[in-house]
Amino acid sequence: MKIEEILHHLKPGTELMIANRPFTYGGKATVELDGGDLRYWLFDADGNMLSVSPDDEELMLFEPVGEELEPEDDLVTYDGRDHEFSYDDAGRVATVEGEADVEEDARYKIADYEDDDGALVRLLTNEDTEDVYAYTGSVVVEDDIVAVE
Repeated sequence: MKIEEILHHLKPGTELMIANRPFTYGGKATVELDGGDLRYWLFDADGNMLSVSPDDEELMLFEPVGEELEPEDDLVTYDGRDHEFSYDDAGRVATVEGEADVEEDARYKIADYEDDDGALVRLLTNEDTEDVYAYTGSVVVEDDIVAVE
């Protein structure tokens, strides 16, 4: 499925398979990063998040981690593996459509960590409440995303 379709043509309740994992689209948040770039976070009912960066054509699928993760010296350990710091940014949720796990106008700090096999840990910190949300995931490509008929 093309990024254009993902961002502009999905309806709530649309069932997808993303990298062989079910994902029922519930809603989308548009996040404006401090540098002006846009990211789109698509959510399903289970708290999974598809992060879309249309400028980079980058797609990342995340699922929530059921434990609190704390970075130590640019490392996060999850599932017995060390993930090294790889990216950070911050931005504001500009709009929310449908059901999303974030609120409009909230500011989030984003920190990504990656292990040697490319597995990701993302820590989202709500800068207003200081709540931290931990996710684990991986990069996916357009061909990994198919609508379930």
